Amino acid sequence: MTTFSQGTCLLMCPEKERWIKFFFEKFMTTHTYSREKEGLLHKFEIDENTKGAKLPKADPAKTIKCFSRSAAGSDMTDMKLLRPASLFIIATRTDVDWIIIYEFIFDRLRSVRQDAAIQRIDALMYIQLLEPIVRFLVYSAQRFEKCAVLTEWIWRNDCRLCERNISEFNTIINGQHLAECLTRLLVLYDESEDEGNSLELDRDMERLILNDNRAEMEALYILLYMGNMEALTRALRLPHDLRISPNVQLSIKISFAWYLKNYVRVCSLIPQLPPLLICAAMTGIQKLRRTALKIMSSGYNSKVFTFPGLKLQQLLLYKEIDKIKADCELLGLVFTNQNILFQKANFKDEIQLTYPEMYYTHQCLHSFLPQILLESV
Repeated sequence: MTTFSQGTCLLMCPEKERWIKFFFEKFMTTHTYSREKEGLLHKFEIDENTKGAKLPKADPAKTIKCFSRSAAGSDMTDMKLLRPASLFIIATRTDVDWIIIYEFIFDRLRSVRQDAAIQRIDALMYIQLLEPIVRFLVYSAQRFEKCAVLTEWIWRNDCRLCERNISEFNTIINGQHLAECLTRLLVLYDESEDEGNSLELDRDMERLILNDNRAEMEALYILLYMGNMEALTRALRLPHDLRISPNVQLSIKISFAWYLKNYVRVCSLIPQLPPLLICAAMTGIQKLRRTALKIMSSGYNSKVFTFPGLKLQQLLLYKEIDKIKADCELLGLVFTNQNILFQKANFKDEIQLTYPEMYYTHQCLHSFLPQILLESV
């Protein structure tokens, strides 16, 4: 039987973190350091009364434990440094303005996950912890869409063009953590379902609450792995009450349409999704557009006749006609008088992604923030 441990630190940031033996991989030595003394406080953790000071003080109400890797000589299982499960939920719902908070929240949520993994907390509590983290990572992928896709586009196409400093957001790292959290979440759902079959009715209410969020998470998984047969197979094997959920059903239709490379149906169904699910579906739009344009280069291959650009804008969810022109030039297609001349022989197969384009404006995304990140509160 699985044994659980319980952390005893009731502070978001353990007191010992201010004065602790810390192993710096960069210097391969042991240092005694203070986050206050060394100026390592994040701007969101600073006491407002000392904000202008050379070495500002920490506000205990705002300070949250940093993520730190395990190292020789460090005791990661010290219960005095681990926060109990009840504090994890509070830590994942810290409400701050969205300016440059991604790095701060990403690091602190990573620390929360580390504490949870060490203590092997209860499955139901772990589920409630991971759900808002998954939402945050999906939301961030769309919020930083232009920078994120450029990061991958540069990597795949060996180009040095970038509109922003890619160190601000790394789509590969964000995607890896999203995959880890979502995969773990699905495993926990399956385990809780198996346990629920052998438990008494006193947990039925908890399961009903979890199922409400689970439908959303299952839909996210389907859309993030759109067209993937393994994801589709899982979706079709879900319990009946989840499988008939409107979001799950619509996500299955979209994924199956992309499996058949029916890009027109995919793009016609995506706008019917709620905002967070649209964010998930749009993570793959550049690959979808590239594939669609390649298919059309064969289907509409001609040296004379052109395809109307405005129609293509509608079919592939382009927001601006200029984006179509840029993608056509990138892929070797001719764009003239807002029309496209498709020629199969000129299509550049070595280009794996089209240019990035956000589905939502930053203002629109910002308005979704409370709904997306705090809807389970």
